[in-house]
Order: sequence, then C-alpha cells, then structure tokens
Amino acid sequence: MNIQYIGEHLLPGEMGKFFVWLGFGTAILAAIFYSLDFYRKDNRRIWLNSARALYVVHAISIISVAVVLYFLIFKHYFEYSYVWQYSSKELPMKYIVSCFWAGQEGSFLVWALWQALIGLVLLRLARKWESPVMLIFSISQAFVTSMLLGVTWFGVKIGASPFELLRSTIDTVEGTIFAMPNYLTMVGDGNGLNPLLENIWMTIHPPILFLGYALALVPFSYAIASFMKKDYHTWIGRALPWTLFALLMLGAGILLGGAWAYVSLTFGGFWSWDPVENSSLVPWMTLVAGLHFMLISRRQNYALLAAYILITLSYVLVLYASFLTRSGVLADTSAHSFGDNGMTLQLLVYLLVFFGMMVVMIAVNFRKFHSSKEDILLSREFWMFIGAIIMVLAAFQIVFTTSIPVFNSLFHTGIAPPVDRVGFYNRWQMPYALLIAGFIAFSQFLTYNSNEPGQFLKKLLIPLIAAIVICIPMVVAGVITQLNFILLVVFTLFALLSSIYNMLFLVTKPRNIGAITTHIGFVIFVLGTVLTFSNSKVISTNTSKFDLGDRQANAENLVLMRNDTLYMNGFYVSYVSNRVQGNTTVYRVDFLTRKKGVSHLEFSLHPSVNVHPKMGAVYNPDTRHFLGRDYYTYIATVSKEPDYIVIKAIMNPYINILWLGSVVMTLGFAIAFVRRARRRWQGNS
Repeated sequence: MNIQYIGEHLLPGEMGKFFVWLGFGTAILAAIFYSLDFYRKDNRRIWLNSARALYVVHAISIISVAVVLYFLIFKHYFEYSYVWQYSSKELPMKYIVSCFWAGQEGSFLVWALWQALIGLVLLRLARKWESPVMLIFSISQAFVTSMLLGVTWFGVKIGASPFELLRSTIDTVEGTIFAMPNYLTMVGDGNGLNPLLENIWMTIHPPILFLGYALALVPFSYAIASFMKKDYHTWIGRALPWTLFALLMLGAGILLGGAWAYVSLTFGGFWSWDPVENSSLVPWMTLVAGLHFMLISRRQNYALLAAYILITLSYVLVLYASFLTRSGVLADTSAHSFGDNGMTLQLLVYLLVFFGMMVVMIAVNFRKFHSSKEDILLSREFWMFIGAIIMVLAAFQIVFTTSIPVFNSLFHTGIAPPVDRVGFYNRWQMPYALLIAGFIAFSQFLTYNSNEPGQFLKKLLIPLIAAIVICIPMVVAGVITQLNFILLVVFTLFALLSSIYNMLFLVTKPRNIGAITTHIGFVIFVLGTVLTFSNSKVISTNTSKFDLGDRQANAENLVLMRNDTLYMNGFYVSYVSNRVQGNTTVYRVDFLTRKKGVSHLEFSLHPSVNVHPKMGAVYNPDTRHFLGRDYYTYIATVSKEPDYIVIKAIMNPYINILWLGSVVMTLGFAIAFVRRARRRWQGNS
C-alpha cells in the first residue's frame, strides 16, 4: 500500500540513521587502523593519523545522533516510535530531558556518547599507549553503536533504532489510523514518561551511572594494552586516575539512584537489593578491590595478577549488568529491568568477546606473574590484600545470587530466588562488612613493608577501647540490640576513629588524604545504614473505626477522613486537603502536637498519587527531614471520591549519618582522583 503521508518529518530521522551507521563504520575502521599502527612498522604515521581521524569522525557522529534525538524529542515529533513512547506535551521541560534515556535505545546512546567523549580525551593523554588502548576502545564503541542500528540480518536482529517510525512498528497499516495519510492529526500526544521517572534525581542518576560504566573501559583498555606491549607495570600508573574517576562516577550514580528510590518508591528505604541495583553495585566493588591490588602491586608483585583479573573483570561485569537488565532475564525478579527486545544474542556476543579477551590475555601471559618479595604478615600491603579479597568474596555472593534467573534459563533449573531479599542479603553481607571495617582499622596503623608488633598493638588500643566505650550506651539505650549489629557498630566505630586518628596525627607516611577520607566516608555510611534500618519502624496504625480487611494493613496503615485528626506516635495527624496538578493529586497531611490542649502545627507532608492514563497509579512519598530522623509518608489507598485517604508512615532515625557518609566517601574519591590525575598528567610520560 503506497501512501503519501502528510506532515511527517522524515529528514531528521534519516540523518540520525546516517550518523549511526557512520559512527558504527568509523569505529570499526578506527580499530583496524589502530591495529595496523600497532603491529606494522612501516608508514606508522599514516596508520596512526588515519585512525585518529576516523575516531574523531566517529565521536562527531555519535554526538550528532544525540543532537538529532534530542531535537525530535523537544519538537514532539510523535511519528517516531521512541518519541511517542517516552515523551508527551504535558511533561515539564526538566523531565523532557529524561526521555532521552528512558528506553533501551536512548540509554545505549548515552553510553556510546560518554565513551566517545572519553576516547577524545585519551587521544591527547594516552601518548605512546594510544594505539593499543584506542584499539580496545574502538572495538567497544563498535559494539555499543551497533545497538542503535535497528536492522535484521539473516533473521538476527542487530540493535534497535531510536529513529524508527511509529507506523513501521506494526506488521500492517490496514485497519489502523496509519492507513490514513493524515494520521498525525489523530496522534495528539505521546505515551509519556513512566511516572516513576518524573523525578529530579532521574535527570541526574542515569547519565552519571553510564559515565561510570564508560570510564570502567579505560583501565580495562590499559590492562589489555599492557599485555600487547609486554609492559606489565607502567599501565598501573596510567590507569590509576581513570580507575578512581570510574569509582567516583559509578559510586555517585549508585548513590543518586538510592536517593531517587528513597523519595520516589514506597518501601521506605534507599536500597532493596533489587537485581538491577546489585548488577550496578558489583562492578563498583570489584573496581575497589582492583584499585587496592593495583596499589599493592607497585610494592608486591604477587598482587599484579589479582590487579589484572579484577580490573578487566570489572568492565566485563559492567557488560554483564547490561545483559541482565536488558535481555529480559530479570523481568520476573526486578521491577527495574527492561523486557527482551530481541537483542539478547547481541548483548551476549558483546559480553563474551570482552570476557574472552580478558581470559585469553591473562592465560597467555600467566607465566609473567611471580612474587618478587616474601609476604610480610604485619604490613600494610598484606592487610590491604586480604581486605580486597574480602570485597571480592562479597561481590561474588551478590552476583551469584543475582544470577539465579540466568542459571535457571541456561540449565532449565527451578532454583527460587530468596523470598526475603533484603533479609537474605543483609545476613550474608554482614560478616563481609564487619571484616572490611576491621581491615580498614588495622591498615591505618601499618606502614608498608614490616612493622614492629608491640608498637602496632599499642596504637590499636586507643581507638578500639574508645569504640567499645561509645557503643556501650548505644546498647544500653536500645539503639542496637542484636549481637551482629553490635559487633558491626563496634568495628565501624573502630575503623572511623582509627582513620580520624591517622588523619590528625599522621600515623602512616605520606599522608594520603583522599584514601583516608574515602575510608572515613565508607565506615560512616555503613554505620548510618546499620543504625537507620535497625531502628526504622512503621509508626502508623489503624486507630480509626474503619476495618481495612487485613491484619497487616490495619497494623501499618492509618485511615484519615478529611479534616479528621487521629493520634499517631506522638503526633496528631490530620488530612487537610488535596489539589490536582495534571495527572497528579497532591494531598496535604498535617502533623500536630498538643500542649495544654492547644494544637501546634509541627510540619506538613504532601504525598501524591500520579494516575497515568496508560500506566496506572504511582504513589509518591513525601519526607520531612530532621537532624536526627526522617518522617516518611505515602498514600497507601485513596478512594474514588477523596473524602478519606489511607496513609503509611515510617520513621527513619539516623538517616543523615548515612547521607553524610555518602558525601564524605564521594569527596574522598574526588580528592584521590585529583591527586593522582595531577601527578599523572603533569608528567611527560
């Protein structure tokens, strides 16, 4: 059926497709020319200049793809499937930005864009390492860009194009509005963004997380390049700043995701051990371990193999995380994963190529790794090594359990994931957290090479005794009651006090402000997590005369009639009013106290319900922050005629300790990155 459609804007879509293909082709050609430059000795300048030019064209192409897609989104060209599916005219401008990465195609484009820009930086900084590093980089870019092609070859789908027309997504236009030349006049608006993504944190979290993913490729590329150059040590100094930057961005992305979960989801926390959350955490953990192995390997060669394994494995785990979240394998176990869009095989090939590259290079060069010095039990590097091993074991436990759906799919087994996910992971991760905190404490009083045992033990006593003394009143007051929590608090306080002691009195020389600050932030974060969620409690209970029909609902929810006031955990709570803003109804709930019979307004919360016409209702919590605690409330049930609402309220104490730890830890990585980058990039090697 040959139909001359009216009003379609086809030129920008064709331009977008052209730039995708140009980016894909130039990435492959850049990899070829960098390979020629590295392995051939004749006309080296020709190969290198050609590779550089091709990569620059590739980067410009990817930037152009992003510009075209944003143009389509901002212009509301709903003839394009991606634009129609994830945007609408009703969205505020600040959320229109999030439409870019709301779907798989857009998120792959963000990833490709970050890697393309990082590659441009490497063109200036890699120097003698440029050819092998950019060879690996270009191969990865070819794979990521292929995710945007949207073609089918020999029955195999290669990528998904963000420039696919809406009418092209159905088998036949007969009997649909697309049989009419002027169908666009009937497409008044797009499907719109998922209401859960209509949050300021979701305009920040995904791009920062993908920047962390992209940065993880740099140390991977340097590690593989070192095998190619037969230079097994120089790469560490070059890769260290990039590893720190990757940890900074990946960690920031994870923490921003936790902040989004806290203010947008209704489980009252920032982390639920969801498989998608886990898949982004594990590469961060292995990168942390890899960083420590890199630092140790400069002094003890026995850590070099571990550094190679963990640094290369980290990017492989980034690809594995992408496979888990985009292949549809987690569709039944995670609310955050994408469904299967036919690219499972392509994602698997991408993963296996880089995993194979890692395994082959390490296996071929295995004989090059040998211990050059005798292990010294009482040395900083030995305990750093043991601590990094513990971090690896913790990451392995997380990735193993998260991968249960993969095992079931591959081997047709019926292993059930843990029912109480939070309780399961907390039990398993508790010993690892305790040991890591202990090793952080020990390492603050150890210098590299040997240490005198007597002096070391004397230094340990002051912070250890102080930690126990601080913990005792917490136990007496009932802040912590379970033995495992008590032990973890003692060890985190021990690590915190040891790190502060080292910061102030320079126990180990030279003073590494970045590392000490990061360790302080980490243990504060762990301490805040333990104190918050061992004391978090639901403070609402049904004191009204209305039965909610369920024992748990009556125990955790409070029914509020409009302008009625009921007692709740030290407050008198009143449902005052509601107002409608588009699809969202915002409710005002006042929290009052009474003194001598007079009511005083302490604060108001404004939980809301976003009823999307196509995606159902999303219940958005609201939180009142105090120095020592948060009051967290959301709408559990709302009547069709909002004369009453049912709310659930949670009190989270000590939550600010957790956020403080997040900020300090991020600051520590930033300081360490700047310090290493300045040292590395001011040099001329």
